[in-house]
Amino acid sequence: MNLQRKLKVGLLALAIVLVTAAVPANAQQLYRATFTLPFEAQLGSTVVEPGDYSITVEDSLGQKIIRLHGGHGDLAIFAGPANSEPYADNGKLVFVNVNGLYTLKAFDAAAIGESFIFPVYKARGERASRQVITVGVGTN
Repeated sequence: MNLQRKLKVGLLALAIVLVTAAVPANAQQLYRATFTLPFEAQLGSTVVEPGDYSITVEDSLGQKIIRLHGGHGDLAIFAGPANSEPYADNGKLVFVNVNGLYTLKAFDAAAIGESFIFPVYKARGERASRQVITVGVGTN
């Protein structure tokens, strides 16, 4: 990846962090669930340790924000377009293995019937394996 592209990606990440900080406190929580992450994983640009977490979906100014709670604090993740389709009773997180590190690819929030897609970033020459791991989430 060339320097100019790295700079653009870095500026985009900074913009996302600034927008997250500016999100009003009156965001409406649409969904909340808990799960146990049995392995180290990458969510967005952050690597999180195994452990117990909760996840929320909030609607703020018409944009959905997914927040992970637990570990060393809260992490906000902006997802790609949401698909509104009926799912099973339980939600799930879908991870793909990228060079030995499980990376969040999708989140199905079953109770609200939406699926969120996350970009999977790979360095040049890296490949995501076909190994997909799902982690079930239980609503609160």
